[in-house]
Amino acid sequence: MKKILAICFSPDKGGLELYLVKMIDHFNKKFSNVYGLFCPDSYIAKNIQSPHLILKKPSLFTFISRIWTTLDYIHQNNIEIIHVSWTKDLFFSVLLKILSRNKIKIIYYRQMKLTRYKNDFYHRFIYKNIDKILVITKNLERECEKLLPVDNNSISCLHYGINGSLHKKDFSRYEFLHSINLDPSLFTIGVFSRVEEQKGQHLIIEALKLINTREIQLVIVGHVMNDNYIASLKKLISEYGLEDKIRFVPFVEKPMEIMQCLNLTILSTYEETFGLVVAESMLVGTPVIGSNAGGVPEIIQDGMNGLLFETKNIQSLSEKIMIMIESKDLRDKFIKNGISFVKEKFDYDRHFSNLQDFIRAL
Repeated sequence: MKKILAICFSPDKGGLELYLVKMIDHFNKKFSNVYGLFCPDSYIAKNIQSPHLILKKPSLFTFISRIWTTLDYIHQNNIEIIHVSWTKDLFFSVLLKILSRNKIKIIYYRQMKLTRYKNDFYHRFIYKNIDKILVITKNLERECEKLLPVDNNSISCLHYGINGSLHKKDFSRYEFLHSINLDPSLFTIGVFSRVEEQKGQHLIIEALKLINTREIQLVIVGHVMNDNYIASLKKLISEYGLEDKIRFVPFVEKPMEIMQCLNLTILSTYEETFGLVVAESMLVGTPVIGSNAGGVPEIIQDGMNGLLFETKNIQSLSEKIMIMIESKDLRDKFIKNGISFVKEKFDYDRHFSNLQDFIRAL
């Protein structure tokens, strides 16, 4: 197996960073072939045990020294592949490829949607030097084929793999809901994403007000990205008299543990590139509702393994929630079909085996 340098200067703690930690851990358990380059005190740096180099993200004044430090690290460890996940790291990675005496190949795993055509001089230079682009959905693959200045043959879809062993929990529904002062006897909905407007947590609160029942409660799990937005959510909750029915829980490492304690998971994002939490929820046997946009319809087959609602439409969302609440038979159907679907399409070991094949082919 070729030696890989995984570069990610992202300081965040989200799906991209969680995936990179899993990827490095998986390959190093089998091959001990992945090295890392991260920024200080980042989530990735704190959770990686493999050999890695810590550098501050290059500034205008430190860029050259960071390049030469990294090149020395590449040559010392006989790196052959640079793996990039964060778009902002592409320019740095391309310069390393050009300046290295090793025959470096770059593999770029894109996990975010594209918003515009990238055919200017800068992007033509960048993408000319990327050897393989992997994307997480067929929808994103089509976007890349349309908007990136690359040969379509260099783009391939590689769905996420989900590790089923992560869903084992050390607490019961009763214990979890009591710990956050909610009633275990009530129908409990969960939403798992960063707390910001485009993730649509306000849509669920509005839908609960529209349904107008005290028999539903909501758990909002995720890192707060915008203080003004969470303030607006708390204002809504207060205005609607839902203070005793809604709880905020900070980011958790293993969301699947909490998903098992719920009756329903909702992905209300305006447009999610993939929708990992939907697949994770299916795998642990919790029914799902998702926004009919982005990559979510590639996971939720409406009426077969979950329900889709019209994006940003509160009425549509409230109707889907009521369908879920009122039909246990339908929920049982979605649970059975969802588990089978995820095990078939998002097998964890197969994902990394396919990634391994892409790397070997470079």
